Amino acid sequence: MLKRIARRIAATALVLFALASGLVVLGVYSLLSFASWAIFGAVPPAYTFVLAFVVPPAGIAALTGLGVAAGKSASVFRARRNRRSRAAAAESSWELAQSRRDAALVAWSRYETDVSLLIEYPLMTDYSDPVIREVIVAMQGIREAERGADPDRLHAAVDRFEVALRTAENYARRCGQSRLTDAERGKLATARSALNLLLDGGASPTEVEGAYRSLRRSLKGIIDLPAQAAADLDARARDARRLGALRMAG
Repeated sequence: MLKRIARRIAATALVLFALASGLVVLGVYSLLSFASWAIFGAVPPAYTFVLAFVVPPAGIAALTGLGVAAGKSASVFRARRNRRSRAAAAESSWELAQSRRDAALVAWSRYETDVSLLIEYPLMTDYSDPVIREVIVAMQGIREAERGADPDRLHAAVDRFEVALRTAENYARRCGQSRLTDAERGKLATARSALNLLLDGGASPTEVEGAYRSLRRSLKGIIDLPAQAAADLDARARDARRLGALRMAG
């Protein structure tokens, strides 16, 4: 609205300026014609009147048109530069959001792969608990935000996940194993000992197999191992058996 009014004012001013300049030129031309008649006894040709009256306003209009065209070109250039700047800023923000997302998911992945950490904080696998479930819901929010290209939405989703994970970790540390019965805590102590033996590297294949079975049996009904943690545990058990067999063969 204000720009439209400003353009109308500028156009009116241009018309008035051209008219005023024409009148001034006309007055000057009249004086020069009178002086020429008085001194030389001759009147300038009629076409000089047309040139004197038309050329200055036309020149002013031409210069004004060039100025307007230059202004429009500058506006187009600024608009393109702003679009490029916004696109670059959006791309940078998206990359930062992805980096934050990766770091947050790596922090959570410890509770999906580290059996020792799960034994210490068994609540982190209790997805029936609202605090822990919020982490899963926030993670789903990240997946949904990744489908678009809005960095602000992804940043917001990562913010929610980071808060949910930090809250869950503090909650799990406060609770520890306090929600378990004495029998369940005893089983986790057995699982801890079995895991230490499994990771020790000095056990025989028979001892490794016994520790592995004891560990899985002790965790049953208390901690539901995530698929990645179970796969990592199986791989460690295979490596321990192989090392034990090589040691015994040597």
